[in-house]
Amino acid sequence: MKNFRYGLWAFALLMALWWVIDPTGIRKKVNKTDPELRVIPKKMREVDKKLAGGLTTKERARGSFDGSIETGSGQEIAGEKILRFKDSAAYRRFLKTAPAGVVLDQIDQLQAVRVKDGEWLKSMGKSAEMDVGKNYYVMIPEVPAEVMTMGDSLYRGVGRDALKMMGADGVTADWGAGVTVALLDTSLKPTSTSLGSEEGHGTAMASLIMGVGAAAGAAPGAKILELAVLNATGTGDSFTLAKAIYAAVEQGAKVINMSLGSDGDSAVMRDAVAYALGKNVALVAAAGNEAINRVAYPAAYEGVVAVGSVDGDRQHLYFSNRGAAVDVAAPGFAVVANWPGGKMVEVSGTSASTALVSGAIAALLSKERGLTGKQAAELVIRYANDTGLAGVDDETGMGVVNVQRVLERNQRGIIDLATAGVVVDAVNGKATVAVQNRGTETVNSPTIEITVGGTTRKFYPGSLAPGQSMAESLQFDAVRAKQEGGVRVGANVEAPRGSDQRSGNDMWSGWFKISK
Repeated sequence: MKNFRYGLWAFALLMALWWVIDPTGIRKKVNKTDPELRVIPKKMREVDKKLAGGLTTKERARGSFDGSIETGSGQEIAGEKILRFKDSAAYRRFLKTAPAGVVLDQIDQLQAVRVKDGEWLKSMGKSAEMDVGKNYYVMIPEVPAEVMTMGDSLYRGVGRDALKMMGADGVTADWGAGVTVALLDTSLKPTSTSLGSEEGHGTAMASLIMGVGAAAGAAPGAKILELAVLNATGTGDSFTLAKAIYAAVEQGAKVINMSLGSDGDSAVMRDAVAYALGKNVALVAAAGNEAINRVAYPAAYEGVVAVGSVDGDRQHLYFSNRGAAVDVAAPGFAVVANWPGGKMVEVSGTSASTALVSGAIAALLSKERGLTGKQAAELVIRYANDTGLAGVDDETGMGVVNVQRVLERNQRGIIDLATAGVVVDAVNGKATVAVQNRGTETVNSPTIEITVGGTTRKFYPGSLAPGQSMAESLQFDAVRAKQEGGVRVGANVEAPRGSDQRSGNDMWSGWFKISK
């Protein structure tokens, strides 16, 4: 899961972006040698579109990842194999007769062993009692190194506003109380506190779940169950991850946080996920930071909450992986977190977003004791705030997690229309505005007003049901906008007779830069 290399066209666009960014705007407080603590530069909107799109509907469908990729596609750990046995008798027999030193680890529940590869294994030949599989690397998702020095003038940092963005700014000390969150990450007792080390990653993620120190987390009352699956370099393997999932369930975890990922579909990891879901545990995992149309494992598995990232303006971060498997998004750009040694850092990427979502699920479980972890995860997805294009999309799934909407879902009489997202098609001269009903009542006869390049038009949709999103578009002069270097877009949605009780999210205005 190391650096993803773009084609020449993407590199050229990114280099062009660098020339228009003021280098003095780069953040200074973060050590640039650490892969996730770097403040990742922001993209031009047209660059993001180029990286994500430019495809026909069929091409996008083929490029989108649905979790069905065949086993064996990932980065295999050389010199290792995973053996799965058909029954317990064959499993026990192997453990008794295996050559000394070849068994590295075992998962009794799966009748599986992790072994050293070698001639001894080849000499066993094919057996009806045993399947031989690969063990894959699992790693901390890294942001692309190619954009490390480009600055961040086009994304807004989250800072300490993560909970506010997620509708959880009213968090109190008892949120998360009685809920165990398993943290499958690096050790919480690192040997190094250096910002250039990966060892502090687990500490940072724990702080974003619980809100420790300067960090903002939705579940300060939760208990963290530490299960170290990554070493000091932020590297692990799918077998160890699978074993930790079993351990987390057996030790009472209701939420399992996995701010990590792999490009390999491991049978033992898949079965461990199915086991946890069968016990109604919430599993939350990072979509990945490779800027590709494929979601990492275990986030790609059905039932796992796959988390993407947005910035402080709820804008999708271009390096956050896309795909049909993405469920929700959460703040993931320059988020304040704790680091070993009492340090404060800003972390970026889907790892941070994942931890924030795990905290939100734990908070919900503490507020509504009758829910299972799986049910709480489903509610967090269902009541996310739509962003970008109207409806579910491959970038942010159902949208940005909003705890307030989940907690108020059964409260009648809430009228809340919102401008959910604005997308500009610079080539065809079209601005599309998405709006969403985030209240609990159907709103009849709302008004949508769009202003683009000095032209204003009103739209009158019939009604919007709770949770429903819709979009309207307005054309503009693409040639003129290109000559002027961009176009300003304004949007506003209103409920009839001023009945919107939360009008702060009705209006949006911004400048879209268009390269000449």
